[in-house]
Amino acid sequence: MEDKHREIKALFIRLANGNSTPAERLQILDYLRDAPSPEAIPTVEELQPAGEWPEIPEWAAEAVMASILQQAAATRIVPFRKRSWVKIAAALVPIAGITSLMMLYYSRRDALKHYVNNSRAVQTIQLADGTLIHLNQQARLSVSAKDGREVWLEGEAFFSVQQQAARPFVVHAVNMLDVTVLGTAFNVNAKKEKTQVVLNAGSVKVGAGKAEMVLRPGEMADYDAGTGRLLRQPADTLLYTSWKYDLIAFRAQSLKDVLQKLKEQYGYDVVFEQPDVEKLIFTGYLASNDLPQALTTLEQAFSIKIRLQNNQIYVNTK
Repeated sequence: MEDKHREIKALFIRLANGNSTPAERLQILDYLRDAPSPEAIPTVEELQPAGEWPEIPEWAAEAVMASILQQAAATRIVPFRKRSWVKIAAALVPIAGITSLMMLYYSRRDALKHYVNNSRAVQTIQLADGTLIHLNQQARLSVSAKDGREVWLEGEAFFSVQQQAARPFVVHAVNMLDVTVLGTAFNVNAKKEKTQVVLNAGSVKVGAGKAEMVLRPGEMADYDAGTGRLLRQPADTLLYTSWKYDLIAFRAQSLKDVLQKLKEQYGYDVVFEQPDVEKLIFTGYLASNDLPQALTTLEQAFSIKIRLQNNQIYVNTK
């Protein structure tokens, strides 16, 4: 074990001195994911290179730090996130910056509690202050263990926040959008490229960089991370929050679009054996955690025949 510690410590020192290879840097990252021992971590003095540390912009450090903290508990569960972390570290962080962030990670890794919903059902979380959070499928949430009123979200969640005038509740979306509230009920769907915030009750302040707005009930903030545009628009709150009840809501959508959504939800390909069937219009709710039930609902609504075979959904008239 001591030989392993010495080997890893040597890799860290080569990293700090700028002599490490890409393969060695990946070896360090793999080691950090796997409950590393303090004996293998060099001191700051051992890592200090000749000259000054390369600088890393504050915004980049915060972004990578948030990625580390959000993904630390999830990398073993979802393999593609491991690849995302390696890509972030290799592309954004200077060599010495990785070391600095690693040390910051060790100082803060116990400051957050992590939740990952890999089930087919909505997960409900109650925080110490009484706030209720419904976590949608495949969503990830990190909660500040210090006061529980600051969270980081990737995916979709519905918040019913207990009001505390002196302690705002803050949601940090994965693409740097922030939602600040005192006491309210709202939905956040946070993706890297886009985040939507739908307000059911109360009021929230939504901000990204210099752009910010205060929402009223029945309004939605739509943020595009690529353009930086933050737009306000009216929203059907029931349409955007039906997932809390394990339902997918549709409003006057074609059967083609409906089954495309089911394809995304359940992972089945769709085959229309008669093209005209895909133009049928559907308004209603389908189960998000029971595919046979969802298909039965569509069969009864349109008097059509739907069958599952070899991971495909076949649609035909009776």
